[in-house]
Amino acid sequence: MKKIISSVFYTALVAIAMSSCQKGEIAQDVNSLSIGSYVTLVSAGNNIIDATNLSGSKVSASVKEYGSAQEKLIVYVTKAPQTSDRTKWKKVKEYTNNGGTYNLEVSGQEIATALGATPGPGETYILYNQVVTKDGRTFDVGNTLPDLATVAQYNLKLTWNAVVVCPFVPAQATGTYVITKDPWDGAYGSLGADVDIVASAGKAVATYLFPVAENPGKNPVTITVNSNTGAATVTRQTYGSYGGSYDNMTCEGSGFYFSCTGTIDLTLLHKFANGSNEGTYALALKKR
Repeated sequence: MKKIISSVFYTALVAIAMSSCQKGEIAQDVNSLSIGSYVTLVSAGNNIIDATNLSGSKVSASVKEYGSAQEKLIVYVTKAPQTSDRTKWKKVKEYTNNGGTYNLEVSGQEIATALGATPGPGETYILYNQVVTKDGRTFDVGNTLPDLATVAQYNLKLTWNAVVVCPFVPAQATGTYVITKDPWDGAYGSLGADVDIVASAGKAVATYLFPVAENPGKNPVTITVNSNTGAATVTRQTYGSYGGSYDNMTCEGSGFYFSCTGTIDLTLLHKFANGSNEGTYALALKKR
């Protein structure tokens, strides 16, 4: 089995060598092609950027060379989604090969400088690892076979992510919010309605998250928030009634609560009192 995997691995490296970038490259016999090159993952580090501390927060990963000897590794970036169109990539930095292992670190400020725009909470950025071999060829996600890049045992690290968040600060979070998106109740008058929120460590209580609802069962909704990332969770709880079979409706779901921007974005599943599903809807609020 080991021989079979090694053979497939060698064939794959030759295949990506055929599609590598090299100035003045001409068609040639496959048997004369050199082996391709890329990096594999050693260890994954942090993938979170704090929007309130761009220079002090970094994403990281440790990778090592595989295949043809490498001269250096260049890191590029785009805002998500991922693209193989190199004209959209912006250079962040480069690392000279020293012993075959690269300890990569990219700060939020370096991403901002490369793109000429400030990363904001809720945004994701794609970092691209492009290797340059000692004989001048380049390899990256743009010229590597998709099948090779997605096979887990090859352990390729062609791209990695930076997710932008901000810490949850109760003093910032407390206040009056306006509902900006609500396909569940929006047609009945919830859009533009005020919701009062009182926040404490890791928690925010919203009165009333669904202002169109009525008694019986009209209750504040508690949102649990990760203090470091703003990731929000709503455990199943009764929020209100609309009459008939819609009495004592419940909601549950998740999303993000970014106190630094005063924004809440949730995706909530609504259920009848008996537990049967009514549907999943987005809910967004903005602090006044």
